[in-house]
Amino acid sequence: MMRPTLRQLRYLIALEDEQSFSKAAESCLVTQSTLSAGVKDLEEILRQTLVNRKGRNITLTPLGAETAARARAILSDVDSLVLRATKLQTPLSGPLRLGVIPTIAPYLLPQILPLLQRDFPALELQLHEDLSARLVEGLHKGKLDGAILAFPYDTNGMIEKPLFDEPFYLAAPKDRTLPDTLSVKDLKPEELLLLEDGHCLRDHAVSACKLQLPKTRKTFSATSLATLIQMVEHGYGLTLLPEMMVRVGAVPENIRLVPFKPPGPKRQIGMAWAENSPHAADMAALFTYGQTFFCMVSNQ
Repeated sequence: MMRPTLRQLRYLIALEDEQSFSKAAESCLVTQSTLSAGVKDLEEILRQTLVNRKGRNITLTPLGAETAARARAILSDVDSLVLRATKLQTPLSGPLRLGVIPTIAPYLLPQILPLLQRDFPALELQLHEDLSARLVEGLHKGKLDGAILAFPYDTNGMIEKPLFDEPFYLAAPKDRTLPDTLSVKDLKPEELLLLEDGHCLRDHAVSACKLQLPKTRKTFSATSLATLIQMVEHGYGLTLLPEMMVRVGAVPENIRLVPFKPPGPKRQIGMAWAENSPHAADMAALFTYGQTFFCMVSNQ
């Protein structure tokens, strides 16, 4: 009985992910003809059509989707077998794919990456910056080994480990008259500038401050905190900034930062990974390292 090869199964998974022969081939680092032939060979071995080739977007047949799902599990098991057989005794060695959301990556990574390189020189950290929804999708598809996220966020069954709670500050123009500390009740929703939908920081800020955003408020569809700061600088309104941005000095001098009276609004920073991931032990070790790092930072 002929059996599919791991390469053929990998080609089918890539085709499901990319919905394009050319893009799937690119992701597998092969030519389009090589990938197409591999998928065709897989269909001949199974004696079933796995791919709908008509239309602009390539899709899988029901059996094709089922085969791709089983292929993911098979490749994951094979990866676990190889890692178990070849894993070095030293923790955090070899490649590790880590996702980070945009409201954390620019402020956290420059602080912790030099320490990781010093303490774990064999670690090959592959960083992916993206929104929470796509990072969680990457975890479920096995494209990422772990992610640094802001909670609460529905990771749909992933292991979630909180690292620390991070307070928000109100950012206002320097000449704006405000008290030294604020209560969330002092906030005027119509003055707040927030990131566009899809950014979890927006949801966390709205939830933490119990804001009822007016339907007629102006929207700017800002995609980054840097853009929000520029809007505040030019007098378009106020915004909420996470503490890590304040700690690294990423806020211009002409912006006034006002803390909140306790208990003020905050978000929780943590890590997530799949329990059955081949790199679950590495992610647990990275989490422990992160705990030590943030304890050190908070005591400075």
